[in-house]
Amino acid sequence: MNTIRLKMVVLSAALVSLIFGAAGGAVTTLAILHYSDDGEENSQIALNMSEPSFSYAWNQAAPAVVSVVELKDVSQYYNMFFMGEQQAPSADGELTQVAAGTAFVISSDGLAVTNRHVVADDSGQYVAFLSDGTEVDVKVLAKDTLNDVALLQLSSDMVETYSTVEFGDSDIMSVGDHVIAIGNAEGEYANTTTAGIISATGRQIIAGGGMEAAKSLTGLIQTDAAINPGNSGGPLVNLSGQVIGMNTAVDSSSQGIGFAIASNEIQRVVKSYQQFGRIVRPYLGVRYMIITPALAEKNGLSVDHGAYVVADVQAGLLPVMKDSPADKAGVKEGDIILTLDGKEIGQNFDLSNAISSYSVDDTVTLEVLRDGKTINLQVKLEERKTE
Repeated sequence: MNTIRLKMVVLSAALVSLIFGAAGGAVTTLAILHYSDDGEENSQIALNMSEPSFSYAWNQAAPAVVSVVELKDVSQYYNMFFMGEQQAPSADGELTQVAAGTAFVISSDGLAVTNRHVVADDSGQYVAFLSDGTEVDVKVLAKDTLNDVALLQLSSDMVETYSTVEFGDSDIMSVGDHVIAIGNAEGEYANTTTAGIISATGRQIIAGGGMEAAKSLTGLIQTDAAINPGNSGGPLVNLSGQVIGMNTAVDSSSQGIGFAIASNEIQRVVKSYQQFGRIVRPYLGVRYMIITPALAEKNGLSVDHGAYVVADVQAGLLPVMKDSPADKAGVKEGDIILTLDGKEIGQNFDLSNAISSYSVDDTVTLEVLRDGKTINLQVKLEERKTE
């Protein structure tokens, strides 16, 4: 599989204290002066630039960004490790802030989105701080079994109507487009904003940290906008103020390499929850490697693209899961899945990405290369039950 394995990916959250910023301005105005032949000014025309500024994007999105804080009774840890006279244990039952991340609100009733790893600890209690400092209770509604996404419900006790942000279309974003990242940087600087560009799209990485085991994340947006611990779950925003991604990981061994889950993928998760009351994921049930020129040469393959169905003996992973949709459709070890519904599978269009855009019970057509011949297999997708 053509995968970037990060040396250390920051997915952990941090302790938080709230510091808020401000931004102003929206659209840049350009004054153009026209001169006569003798050099004297004869007119002035003010033009409004069509592209909003960074501050405009911040003003559109920032009110909907919240800091998510995990609270725990840590007295047992103090009692265990700090029984010396110099540091007394905390009172039993006292809740202490132990971690923090970011989320953003997508509906006025308080439905919010964050990273799964931000709320990974089921034994913790979570609260959110709004941009004006208001504290509200948080209920974790659902965690995605495939991607680093979780849905939250913010309490209506203190707030009747929440500020919201709208999604943009991540599929139309291109390398070089300007973006800003907003989040609770380092768990201390709430609503911190950094600016940059989209460096790449369709990235696939192995990421893990904290309570989360390493997982493969696909279809990510790469950006050089600074993403720090505590930014996890915050929005990546285009200059129109629309969310086009959710900040989820950085390569800590480098500078300016951060990753965000694409907004269209997040919207599919939200739609699934709204439709079924839980996050429903279709799956195919194969273990594969995306073919690269190097992989094709090493294995003597006749094609330079596709998903090569192979086992991972060391990890004990079968090439085709028993009784999976792929198994029922007749996919076999050594098959090369060339296309899905006519779309070529390769480094820029991963099989997992392709499947995630469908729904449970959808039927897809796989074009498969087997023993030098091309065949078509019809696969009815089923719900992914476990991680």
